[in-house]
Amino acid sequence: MKTEISTFCREFGEVLAPFKQDLQNTIEDIQGEPESPALKHPLSGLSDVHHRLRTLVDKVEQQQAYVIIFGPLKSGKSTLMNAISSAYVSEVTSLPAYPCLVYVKHNEEKRYQYTSYNGKKEVTTDGGYMQRVIRDAHQTLAERIRQVEEQGEPFDPGVHFPEAIRRVDVEVPAKNLKDSLTVLVDTPGLYSKMKFGYDLMTREFRNSAACAVFVVKTDNLFLEQVFAEFNDLLDLFSRIFLVVNIDGKKQDLGPDGVLRPSLESENPDRIIRAFESLAMSAPLRRAADEGRLRIYPIDLLRSAAASLRQENGSAGTENEAVDAENEGDAAVAGTDASQEAFSEFLTDLTDYLNSSDYLVEFMSDSLRQGATLAEDIRRSCSDESLHEFYREKSGLEEEIKHEKERLAAVEHLGKFVWEKAFDELRGQNRSQAESFAGELREELRSSLYEAVNRWFESEDSLRHLQEEALNPLLTAREERIKENAFERIRALTETDLGGMRLDSESLRSLDRLNFKLAPILKAGIDKVMEAARNPSSCAVHLSPEKVPVKKNFWDWILFRSQSAVRRGLFGPQEDPDRPVSPSAKSKRLGEPAKEALQSVLDTHLKKLFPDLPVEYSDQLLAEYSRAFASAVREEVDSMKTELDSKLPDLERRLESNKVVQKMLDRIGQKALEVERTIGDLKERHTNPANLHASGDEETAAEPEDESRDDEAHRD
Repeated sequence: MKTEISTFCREFGEVLAPFKQDLQNTIEDIQGEPESPALKHPLSGLSDVHHRLRTLVDKVEQQQAYVIIFGPLKSGKSTLMNAISSAYVSEVTSLPAYPCLVYVKHNEEKRYQYTSYNGKKEVTTDGGYMQRVIRDAHQTLAERIRQVEEQGEPFDPGVHFPEAIRRVDVEVPAKNLKDSLTVLVDTPGLYSKMKFGYDLMTREFRNSAACAVFVVKTDNLFLEQVFAEFNDLLDLFSRIFLVVNIDGKKQDLGPDGVLRPSLESENPDRIIRAFESLAMSAPLRRAADEGRLRIYPIDLLRSAAASLRQENGSAGTENEAVDAENEGDAAVAGTDASQEAFSEFLTDLTDYLNSSDYLVEFMSDSLRQGATLAEDIRRSCSDESLHEFYREKSGLEEEIKHEKERLAAVEHLGKFVWEKAFDELRGQNRSQAESFAGELREELRSSLYEAVNRWFESEDSLRHLQEEALNPLLTAREERIKENAFERIRALTETDLGGMRLDSESLRSLDRLNFKLAPILKAGIDKVMEAARNPSSCAVHLSPEKVPVKKNFWDWILFRSQSAVRRGLFGPQEDPDRPVSPSAKSKRLGEPAKEALQSVLDTHLKKLFPDLPVEYSDQLLAEYSRAFASAVREEVDSMKTELDSKLPDLERRLESNKVVQKMLDRIGQKALEVERTIGDLKERHTNPANLHASGDEETAAEPEDESRDDEAHRD
């Protein structure tokens, strides 16, 4: 059977070790990719499996026997570990209820290591330093738990605080552990506030071949709460040892007022019998009837002290004499009985770990645990567990598709010549401006003619006609031209597209970008209205040279020229400000002068209309289209800059998700292959027929097999 277990461990280790490394590489590679919130839970699950797989690999490769010690807080677990190992390990294992597992094994030199949920490890040879680290970590963990619970979430350290300590490894010189290849595992105290540490223990050793020791003080032995969760653990372990930690120095008050040894210290067996008959639950009794549960009343403090004294070579007889003198014969007798119970416990524990039953269970449970871990990995890599991750990946694909469509739209709009989109509007504007100019010209001609007629009936000078009668009429029309141009352009651009004519592709591009034209259009109009110049001056200049004047008798006699006659009538040519009476105007000017003045005005109006309103209106529309095109291009350029930055990031995230998916698919496939290999190993190593044949072969070749066993053990 020893040959069989060595062969099994070698073969199983060859399956588990590379699988553990593959899983570790996968976790590290995933952690190296950009962080995805959707991967927190699956990654936490893979990390949890990796930790448990590490424990299984260590157990198989080193053929270690795990002894799990659990029980309520302050029940004596650490003291029991000192007693079993004959080494002082309490300096770390007595830490105040930190919810992590503490593994204790032999090593020639003291060495301490803690491992976090995120896989980080720290090693030291200073036990005091390790205590300080864990004490500080305990405070930080408690604060983080409160924060998460205040948010209404159940605390999961792998998700909410990956820096939390998951496991502590303690290596000390402990010959008892070295000889037996035993690893003691101290667990978080039951009923502690940080319940997840207790849940961790059940996950860590589910389907494990480890046996368990439950430690409870006599004061708590009859409390139903103490065994409530212990009952749930019965199915996790092949063999359970119930150690009742008695107090050998405990005393009770007698009726005569004298302190006497208590029943607990004098005859603990009676307490055990009372527990078995009165308080043992049905699951406990069933385990006891099946031979899976045995109960040992032990004074752990004394047993640990004796074990350490013996290991250190200290004489025990002198101490026992002192005990007898101080405590009385009854107390010493109780102590001797406790020592016998401890020896019996160690013998039973050792016999079980050396039994063929344990070896068979070791193989069966190791295979079952390996299959469970592989199944847990496949479950962590399944579509159901990765639902959020795949939804994120699908969302990235949709977002990239959407953003690429937006980028194509942006690029189309960036190449679009926006000014040309106003060509049709420009024609409409010009047509309406020309129509307005024609109406305004006729209206203005009539007003100007009337002003000329009134001038002939007045004594006003020619300059007065120009400055006070004609030009005010013309200047007033300048404002009309401006107002009309503004109102026309505002009316023409009040459409959804601001008066533009766009092709279908440009419309689709605007819609794809959810491009809001209205604010840009309004800003363009407002900007034009604020910055627009006034139209060119409409003022007319009346030169006396253009006005025919009739000569009188003296003009002819004195041979006066027309220029001299005009100066005499109107005043200097550059400033004809001399008043002219109506009679003089009638005699000297008459209809020819009136027609000449009207001709000057007609010529002036032809220069102004329709060119002035049209040009001014064109100018405003051009300013508007330039302002609009500039604003649109600025917005389009901004969108393109944003997309040029955003798209590569989205594509990197998607590519990262694809890489992660391949990693998960690969490790999931490897987990499936491991499950199949485990099935083959199970058939070869745990099938009763194969075990029987293997046993016969071992008997026939015992010396050679033992030699191979030694070699395998050394390996």
